[in-house]
Amino acid sequence: MIKQELYQAFKNRFDVVGIIHTNRYLNEARKMGKKVPNVTYPTMVVLGLAYPMRIIKHTTSHLVPSFYTFGSDYHQVLKTRIDQVMKNFSYDYQLGVDNHPHDERLAATLAGVGFFGKNQLIINKELGSYMFLGIVFIDVKLDQEIILEIDDDCGTCRICIDACPTKALYDDGKYDMEKCMSHYNQTKRELTTPEIEANYSLFGCDICQMVCPKNIKKGVKIHQEFELNGKEMVSIVDLFTKSEKQFKEKYTDTSYLWKGKTILMRNALMVMLRQKNNQYMDLIEDSIIKYETPWYNKTAKGILEKLRKI
Repeated sequence: MIKQELYQAFKNRFDVVGIIHTNRYLNEARKMGKKVPNVTYPTMVVLGLAYPMRIIKHTTSHLVPSFYTFGSDYHQVLKTRIDQVMKNFSYDYQLGVDNHPHDERLAATLAGVGFFGKNQLIINKELGSYMFLGIVFIDVKLDQEIILEIDDDCGTCRICIDACPTKALYDDGKYDMEKCMSHYNQTKRELTTPEIEANYSLFGCDICQMVCPKNIKKGVKIHQEFELNGKEMVSIVDLFTKSEKQFKEKYTDTSYLWKGKTILMRNALMVMLRQKNNQYMDLIEDSIIKYETPWYNKTAKGILEKLRKI
C-alpha cells in the first residue's frame, strides 16, 4: 500500500499532490484514443509546482521569453525534487516532466490537481494555471487513491478565446495546435507572414494565462529555483555573435534553450520587426551567410527585407 510518509514527502516538496491507480489513467487515456505506453508500476503520483507571473518588457538590445521560463529550467527543477523525495524510499519509479509520452493534463484532471481550461491549461483553485506538472509512476501498491476535489470550471467564459492573437482556441474547448503561437515559435520551420506579424515573444506565449479570470491574484508564489537570475533578458548581440556552445554556457539552465539558439534567433527577428528595430542589420546579414538552415534563412531574408524598408 502507499505509505503516508511517501505522500507527506511529496507534499513537503510540491504545492499540489494527487495519487491515483495507474490503470485509472491508462484506461481513460486509451478510451480517449490516446497512444500511451503500458506501465507496470501500479501507482501514479501527479504533482504541481507553482511559478510566479512576472512581466519584463523587451528593450532594443535585449529580448524576453515567456515568464514561465524565468529562473532555473523547470524540467530539471521538478526532476530534482522528485529524485530528492524518492531517494529516501526503496521503490522503483519512473518520472516524467513535460517531454514524455504520457498525458500530464489528463492525469492532472483524474487526480484532481485542477480542471482542464478552455486555454488548454490545468487550472488549480489556489494556483490558477501558474504551475508546472510532473508525474511519477511508483512500484508500490496503492490501496486508496488521493484525489483532490475539483469544484470549478470555465463556465461560459471565453476571454482567452477572444484574446488569442492567432485564434487558436475554440468555443468547444478544443484548439488548433498549429495556430498556437507558443507551438509555432518553438517549431523549426519557415513561418508564414501572419505568424510572423502575430509573434511578440522570444519564446512561448503568455496571453491566454494573463487574461484568465481564474489567474487574478495568482502567480505570486516563488520557489527558490524560480527567483530571477539575470538570464530573463537575452542580448540580441549574444544571440547573433556567440557560437551555440558559448551561448549555452552563458544562458545555461534555462528552459527556453531546449530547442537551441537558432529558434531564438528566428524569433528575435520577428520581435525586432515588431519593434521596427533595424539596429542590427549587419548581424542579421552575417547570420544568413553563416547559417545554412533553410527554415531560418527564408524567414530571416524576408524579415531583413522588411527591416530595410523601415
